[in-house]
Amino acid sequence: MDPTPSRRVFRKLWAATATSNLSDGISLAAAPLLAAAVTHDPALIAGITVAQRAPWLVLAFISGALADRLDRRRVAQAANWIRVAGFVALALAALWDAVSMPLLYVVFFAIGTAETLYDSSSSAWLPTLVAPDDLGRANGRLQTTFVICNEFVGPPVGGLLFASATVAPFALGAAGYLAAVGLLALIPAATRHWQKASVEPLTAKSIATDIAIGARWYWLSPTLRSLSLVAAVGNAANAATYGILVLLATDVLGVSSGGYGVLLAAGAIGAVLGGLVAGKVGERMPTGTLILVTSLVSAGSTIGMGLAISTAATVCFMALDGFAVLIQSIQVVTLRQQIVPNELMGRVTSVYRSVAVGAFTVGGVVGGLVAKFFGIPAAFYAGGAAMTVTAFAVLPVLNNTRIAQVRTAAAASGKAAEQQHADTLV
Repeated sequence: MDPTPSRRVFRKLWAATATSNLSDGISLAAAPLLAAAVTHDPALIAGITVAQRAPWLVLAFISGALADRLDRRRVAQAANWIRVAGFVALALAALWDAVSMPLLYVVFFAIGTAETLYDSSSSAWLPTLVAPDDLGRANGRLQTTFVICNEFVGPPVGGLLFASATVAPFALGAAGYLAAVGLLALIPAATRHWQKASVEPLTAKSIATDIAIGARWYWLSPTLRSLSLVAAVGNAANAATYGILVLLATDVLGVSSGGYGVLLAAGAIGAVLGGLVAGKVGERMPTGTLILVTSLVSAGSTIGMGLAISTAATVCFMALDGFAVLIQSIQVVTLRQQIVPNELMGRVTSVYRSVAVGAFTVGGVVGGLVAKFFGIPAAFYAGGAAMTVTAFAVLPVLNNTRIAQVRTAAAASGKAAEQQHADTLV
């Protein structure tokens, strides 16, 4: 990516995303530690994750509509201001010894709400900041940065800071979000790309109508429905297996807590490597083939984990899974941004992610039940089998020919809409 104006603008968004992701990663370690200082009830502590994920099920549609109605830079900044306020509240509570579980639930529900706003707006904003040819590489850099900051750097920093001073990780996290606000302010105001629908306007006066239009657009697109199905099944399998990975590690493989950490790191390392090569893989492999191959590699890796051949083999399978998943994720996000009208991007993204994120809850419950009644490895076998069946089930829609047709139609529609809008300005 050469230093052209649009690419320099992207680097500011990239830096803002990195600082906010670092703060997210810090909270991954610091929040449970803070909760453990209040209670040792595992259900109450797990409730923090539930509180943070809940907005994707109840508020994401509204966030998507706001991302399409408002200046996307301001929406992203507002999301980070909410995060700043949440972390400042936790820092003050820790300083004054006033931490409580209700406070943690409220703060992380607010942070989860901010996440729906930021993700919906940034995903819709990105295609207007970079050239079409740079979109895949831009997504690759953002996704890889997410893994590095959230899984590699953030959690260890959060744990070390918490050990030194309870208030420290939340003060640093607030500073990270504040830095992201400043970096976003350096980007020109988001320009809306008006696109005219053939039957009805893409944006109406009512939020409810806006949401309905976005949901209808998503539902009438077989490509998007199939992509979200692949993502949902993959996420469900991930929740079903990674949720009981600690039991596979300790009860089946017999590794120590340190060995369990190695397993988790292996998946993150594989994901980073996948992010680094995703652009080149996408250039050499047609998208339909890529989705099929990465789905099957992830499915096979999941089944391989369940076999529990040895700790070394499991580490390799986890790294391979992370590698395949991130390559697919980057290409799917790019494809979605290419085929959805930018005027609808926030709403369609929110619907898509609600389906994908909601699958985590289903997968976690199903995985726990399968492991309880059929044994721990069975959950891994079931997850791998579900991904394999899904990969072949969506082939009639997610094949190379159909995807190429959808891309061509979207590009033609976008050019026609831009020309029509330009004509109205003359």
